[in-house]
Amino acid sequence: MFSKIARRYDFVNHTLSLGMDFYWWRRMAQISGAAPRKLFLDVAAGTGDSSIAIARLGAEVISTDFTHNMLRYSVTKSYKKNLQQKIWGFADADAQQLPFKSSKFDGITVCYGVRNIENRAKAFKEFLRVLKPQGKLTILEFSTPPNLIFRKIYDLYSFYILPRIGSLIAGDRNAYNYLPESIRTFPDQASLANELKDSGFKTIQWINLTGGIVAIHSAVKE
Repeated sequence: MFSKIARRYDFVNHTLSLGMDFYWWRRMAQISGAAPRKLFLDVAAGTGDSSIAIARLGAEVISTDFTHNMLRYSVTKSYKKNLQQKIWGFADADAQQLPFKSSKFDGITVCYGVRNIENRAKAFKEFLRVLKPQGKLTILEFSTPPNLIFRKIYDLYSFYILPRIGSLIAGDRNAYNYLPESIRTFPDQASLANELKDSGFKTIQWINLTGGIVAIHSAVKE
């Protein structure tokens, strides 16, 4: 599914979010603690905007994704942004079985990818394994607006307007039907925090952005 929409993925995202996705990536990078002399793993990096946000703060980044066609655009973007010295690694990888040594990374980021992982508990254990002690996991994901009225308006947009726009631009209505369905079956903010706690993470926090349309969770490996 993601392979089919890779070419138009960025344009559709910017359109559907009204450009707010750029702000969400910047806040994610700031919260992640990305900085010079730190090595980050960007899981489910897609077309690379999340990796770019981290690299712009000076960290070195290895980008991974389960969909090769998405990751191809990440490679191209890193060169266009002159960030190839920072985003220097790319790998097709399954978040549930990462091809990296233990205690390798200062930070891990996952943007809009945790929703698509079949076994989140298994992936969280892998994140713990490859993080250094005191390393931080940062998750940017669509979430549940806490305000009931706003949530109803968002549902109307997600289930009726978003699929039509996505189909018109990307030519794949199924992909943009999947998006709101996957969001609604995903745990809310507190439930995701509990999953991270059960997997062994500590110091778990989250903040809501844009009324809770998205949330950023952070968690630390002891």
